[in-house]
Amino acid sequence: MKRILLICLVASAIGANAQLPFPTIDSVYVNKINASVLVHGDMWWNPTNQTAHCYFPANSRKSINFASAIWMSGYDAGNNLHVAAQTYRQSGNDYWPGPLDASDTLTYATSHDWAKIWKVNRSEIQYFQTLTAPTTTSTPQSILTWPGKGNMYALGNAGIPLTITDDMAPFVDLNSNGIYEPLLGEYPDVKGEQALWWVFSDNGPSHSVTNGKPLGVEIHAMAYGYSRGTLIDNVIYYDYSIINKSANDYHNFRVGLWDDTEIGYYLDNDIGFDSTWRMGITYKATNDDGGSAGHPPNSYGLNPPQSAITMIVLPGDVGASYVPVGSFDYYNNDFSVIGNPSNDTQCNNYMRSKMRNGTHFTNTFTGPGTPCLTQGSGPNTNYVFTGDPSDSDGWSECRCLDNPGDRRWLLSSNDFTFNSGTTQKVVFALIVADSAGGCSKASFDTIRIVADTAWKIYHNPLPPRPASVPVNKESCLISIYPNPAHDKLFIENSGIIINEESINVYNTLGQQLHLNANKNGPKTELDINLLPDGLYLVRYRNGMAETTMKFMKE
Repeated sequence: MKRILLICLVASAIGANAQLPFPTIDSVYVNKINASVLVHGDMWWNPTNQTAHCYFPANSRKSINFASAIWMSGYDAGNNLHVAAQTYRQSGNDYWPGPLDASDTLTYATSHDWAKIWKVNRSEIQYFQTLTAPTTTSTPQSILTWPGKGNMYALGNAGIPLTITDDMAPFVDLNSNGIYEPLLGEYPDVKGEQALWWVFSDNGPSHSVTNGKPLGVEIHAMAYGYSRGTLIDNVIYYDYSIINKSANDYHNFRVGLWDDTEIGYYLDNDIGFDSTWRMGITYKATNDDGGSAGHPPNSYGLNPPQSAITMIVLPGDVGASYVPVGSFDYYNNDFSVIGNPSNDTQCNNYMRSKMRNGTHFTNTFTGPGTPCLTQGSGPNTNYVFTGDPSDSDGWSECRCLDNPGDRRWLLSSNDFTFNSGTTQKVVFALIVADSAGGCSKASFDTIRIVADTAWKIYHNPLPPRPASVPVNKESCLISIYPNPAHDKLFIENSGIIINEESINVYNTLGQQLHLNANKNGPKTELDINLLPDGLYLVRYRNGMAETTMKFMKE
């Protein structure tokens, strides 16, 4: 298991134990990635058992990341530093679920009620759109309880009713009155085949990761993914709206992503930077992941994947003119000068190309086979390891005498002004390049292609996939039996299987059900023993052919 050091352990974190963090977790699990999010601003791990929850392939337990969170810092008019960061919960929490109130604070009681992640599937919206007169019973719960402004049916954590007077989760406002009214046909405004929405703020019950001055910001977050059988299936998007609800006008403000990076076996990872796609990249120091440790469980072995975070939208972007990121640097899992930060100043330093002690990172690389030192007599640099590992002369960890390890890195924006009452948007994507390889076969060519796909589709979103595609009789001759069924349901394609099949089951509320399935050639057996009696829908997809069938459970 991965060893996590206490990052910012201070006395106040111990005092906050009476107000425990919330374990709420869900994941985008619709394409080739299964990536978790949590309500305290962290993601891609499960703090309950301190294991990764960022799987690729999605139905495996092989991880392409361990933990990540948004970091922010800025200076008020008196040049006082304000920082918000999240790492591991042993050191406390800077972020708490829920929106800030009129006095720019978030109580534990409010945080409890908002400790929820709302999840909606495109299939539920498409089902809802077929209803001519939606009711509270026919409307899928994910749509009925969506936390849109003014929704009288909105439910929070543990089913607690919410009164929502401010703009929160986005929705299609058919009558343009600013109020979410699902029984009038309004529904969540989301992209992709599945989306998650949640809200968190940094001036809550404690601020004990950095133990400094909070910013007073509220973040509306959405994660979503597409499932199309193309490279977009290797992408999960994260869309953050960051609202400055404090009275401060901040200058030299930065926002970035902290990433405890890992692919498979956690002790042989290298990192790199690509400026074109504003991207931090993780790849393996060997082309045989885990080979040095006897291939522990869930390591990838030969030709491992690469993963990256690409910053698609940053403050300062104007149209098709994109500002460069401000910094890409890293620290190790120790307490050296480039080790774990322990206070607000050190977290801020890492967002500004500086080490713990405030010394700027440098580029001391003098050629292949020399040390990859990032502190020394070389020129200052805002970005480390900028070379493609396939470039024999580039500054990459593949090409110099460096020890792979348990890396954490920071990918941060440039400075910008963040005035009171304004909103800044940040969009990034987690992307994966399958079988891209590690040293000495590593190249960034494939991960750049995936990044290009992520950028293009973000700026030109894919239209919703049709709820039903005409069935080609040769490729989709489906039988479903027995019907009615009691404990087992069989679905068989006697035609031509032209692509990987997918079978999804829904109840009459449009909610997708997750059933145990056993596939044997063209026949799939579903275990329906635990389903309540009633009518259900089966959506079968084979390539671009799709059909929907009904069955009765008795």
